[in-house]
Amino acid sequence: MNLENYITRHGGLVATHQLRSAGWSKHFLTAAVSTGAIIRVRQGWYCLPSTPEPDQQAARVGGRLSCTSGARRLGLLVRSGEHLHVSVPPNAARLRSKSDKTVRLTTLPSPGVTVRWNDSGASGSAFCLDVRHCLADMVLCQSPEWVVAAVDSALRLQQLTMEEWLNIIATLPEDLTLLLADVDGKSESITESLSRFRLRRLGITPRLQVKIPGVGRVDMLIGTRLVIEIDGYAYHADPERFEADRRRDARLSALGYRVLRFSYKQVVHHW
Repeated sequence: MNLENYITRHGGLVATHQLRSAGWSKHFLTAAVSTGAIIRVRQGWYCLPSTPEPDQQAARVGGRLSCTSGARRLGLLVRSGEHLHVSVPPNAARLRSKSDKTVRLTTLPSPGVTVRWNDSGASGSAFCLDVRHCLADMVLCQSPEWVVAAVDSALRLQQLTMEEWLNIIATLPEDLTLLLADVDGKSESITESLSRFRLRRLGITPRLQVKIPGVGRVDMLIGTRLVIEIDGYAYHADPERFEADRRRDARLSALGYRVLRFSYKQVVHHW
């Protein structure tokens, strides 16, 4: 077995002692690093050049991705951001900068990393905690509406069940539990999740992804005639979609519906 295959088969992150035990010499590993065949991501730990940058950063710090960083790595819907969230074992020591394995994290005035000392062997990969632990960490860090958006996507992607989520939040204060239980796997974007969550706080209960004959699915339907459509990030960069949605809006109007269309910026920044 070659070195690349060995590292891949062992989860993508291996220690020096593993590689030496498998037969690769110190000289061979040094040469492999110098040629770029492998990366010494942290003293005594190696990964492949194809390893995604957030994975490398978490390993360099000394832990695994969690919270929003882990949720993003797992394909869940979270807001963009450069801040890294890493879970490390309770006995972790000598944590490093996410960008430089020679710099100690404690020496940086603005490390751009939030560390949680709660990784006690939770399931997941070598680089990322599992979805349940990532979402549980989000509860401690993010506002309820952003947690709900991530959970919505986890439900939709079948990475989490409603029962699992309710078990995660069962021990929280009752008012917070009620907020975080208001999830719905039908939401297909962050803006849909945020809009639904906020409308329900106002006493308005929209139905999601409603199919209207002759038109198709709409994002939300309030009552019997008010259609809410939420445009995502890429909306204005796609002329064909822009025209298609205008045709849909006209067809809905002809059928007697009132259509309100809002942008990501409006929902997130100008609610």
